[in-house]
Amino acid sequence: MRGLLGFDRMVTPAIVRVLYFLGLLGVIVLAGAALYQRQYLPAFTFLIFGAIGVRIYSELLIVLFRIHDSLVSINQQMKDRNSSGL
Repeated sequence: MRGLLGFDRMVTPAIVRVLYFLGLLGVIVLAGAALYQRQYLPAFTFLIFGAIGVRIYSELLIVLFRIHDSLVSINQQMKDRNSSGL
């Protein structure tokens, strides 16, 4: 709890995963609406490229947070190394 309140731990990656599934659901609903209006080509195009776009955007956000986690880990290792006198 202390890590969350001190902003030492990120909660956004979990939120990004939830938003990915909501975005995917939105893509499916919009493609379904286009199919309902008998717009087959736009529906399938949006379904394919929309799903890929949501996935790429979500993965880029997750990569940013993993980079942050790696940098925090490297920083901690450097602090440990400097404090041990190596």
